[in-house]
Amino acid sequence: MGAEKKDAVRIAGFPPKIYLIILVLTVVCMYMGVIPKSLVPAFFVVMVLGEALNFIGNTVPIVRTYLGGSVICILGAAALRAVGLIPQQSLETMDYFINDSGFLIFYLSALITGSLFNIDRDLLLRATVRILPVAVAAVGAGILASGIFGILLGDGFWDGILYIGVAMTSGGMTAGTVPLSSIYSQTLGVDASVILTRMAPATVLGNCIAIIYGGLLNNLGKSHPKLTGNGKLVNDGTVATPMPPMKPTFALLCTGLFISLAFYQFGALLHSVVPVVPTYAWMIISVIIVKGTGVLSAELEDAAREWGQFAIHSWTAAALAGLGFTLIDLGEILKVLTPLYLIAILVIETVITLTAAGLGKLVGFYPLESAIAAGMCTTNMGGSGNVAVLSSSHRMELLPFAQIVTRSCGALMLTLGGILVQIVG
Repeated sequence: MGAEKKDAVRIAGFPPKIYLIILVLTVVCMYMGVIPKSLVPAFFVVMVLGEALNFIGNTVPIVRTYLGGSVICILGAAALRAVGLIPQQSLETMDYFINDSGFLIFYLSALITGSLFNIDRDLLLRATVRILPVAVAAVGAGILASGIFGILLGDGFWDGILYIGVAMTSGGMTAGTVPLSSIYSQTLGVDASVILTRMAPATVLGNCIAIIYGGLLNNLGKSHPKLTGNGKLVNDGTVATPMPPMKPTFALLCTGLFISLAFYQFGALLHSVVPVVPTYAWMIISVIIVKGTGVLSAELEDAAREWGQFAIHSWTAAALAGLGFTLIDLGEILKVLTPLYLIAILVIETVITLTAAGLGKLVGFYPLESAIAAGMCTTNMGGSGNVAVLSSSHRMELLPFAQIVTRSCGALMLTLGGILVQIVG
């Protein structure tokens, strides 16, 4: 029996001994400088390292119980970078692949279309109407808490809101903190890089704490099953019609790829016409409209959701590790990390999470799912942050709602930050 269990262990589908050979090959190539800035070596490195970190997170007993593979993929990768174990050429290659070559667009497009088409039409429409007010109220409570901590930190009430609360809930770095720094810069006459350095720790730390909270809430759900729908958001006593089992084929996966990229390009087109709304937000809106009206045939919807599931199972570890290697700078975080600052982020995250749980229960959601989708997913780094939080909480079923919440609240925070900095800046 023990031998059978040992033989059943797989890393990315490989027996551990074979995977170890691949890992050693990867490390040798990295240190020999044979990782040029191109698609194939970059894809190979993030997949191999991501799966290794994911295996550690899901295997080491204490880590598996309290954090999980998703947290280790991100924070473990960031730690490897911080201590200098990753050669500079490999870091530049991964940065190119993750942030410049479009891998995240490729991955997130598959997730958005796949997750939205993988949910019952009526449930999607009913839940969306209720989850946005819950998320906005939760963010409002967090913003108020950030102002209070701004006073305690010596920066003042409004600076606490502008540089901590709004930064945490703006929808990530690329779609949130970076444009916010530009908006603040134009009003205050201060270099945007100075403002970004001040705001980024709140964004990154909020994301990290949300990921850790996701793992802890998953454990809470196991010990208190009445709090959770195990991935189901709406607690209305109805049983959702299960989606038919998927029978993926190469042709169908290719069709799903076309659908996901077509929706992304449509979102990009609309963004060029109405720049105030981000590309992913337009993409989500268009997918919801298509799903709600039933324009696509069942076969095409199946293709989209099968491609999304393929992307989740194949590249989530790679995407999370890539984010850790390229976007989370532990050194910069430690420079501004005082005990009180960390307490502030923890308390704000807790306030948002508890508010979303309580209000979610009032409107007919399971408290734990509402805390995750309407609470913690307002404080992460965009679509990739949603994946990290939902992976750590083992509730990827909530991705459609998480995407809606993140994009909507992010746009709201950009607007609020732009108005406040003109009034109180």
